[in-house]
Amino acid sequence: MRHRFAVWVLAAIAFADSSFLPVPPDLLFVPLALLRPKQIWWLSLICIVAASLGAVVGYRSATGFGASSATRVVELCGYTEGFAGYRRLVEEWGVWIIIAKAFTPVPFKIMAIAAGVASMNPLAFMVATVISRVLHFTMLAALVRVFGDLFRLLVASYDRPLLLISALVAVGLAVVYYLR
Repeated sequence: MRHRFAVWVLAAIAFADSSFLPVPPDLLFVPLALLRPKQIWWLSLICIVAASLGAVVGYRSATGFGASSATRVVELCGYTEGFAGYRRLVEEWGVWIIIAKAFTPVPFKIMAIAAGVASMNPLAFMVATVISRVLHFTMLAALVRVFGDLFRLLVASYDRPLLLISALVAVGLAVVYYLR
């Protein structure tokens, strides 16, 4: 995590998560923020900018010739059945549903693609995206700031059991994903 390219990797994952990759940047943001507490707001800003730019790619992929690639991303993320509902939410609630996405586990790329398919106003989409990403990453940074010392103490005290539990959860999730 102290690697010199860690921040660039974080930015790349934040960008990709909002456009095509089903891996949330939170998984890298939290450990980086724990290791670099003085840089927590800088890391948050990097995620906000990269995720917002990635959302533009997700939005644009759903318009015009990129629609087939957007459909594949939705399928890859397992949201094919619920996607029409997300599109209707964007059509009905517009900016507000994009902002509310900051508080939900739905991948942001799904909402970005839904906004593109729903032909949401691009400027309104960008404003809502930036607000949503600011809310998400500042909340995450604040949680790390408040509970970071407690989390570091927990990990230091129970590192091996936590590692075993994490590995079992990862294997379990992979099996469930493969079998569905």
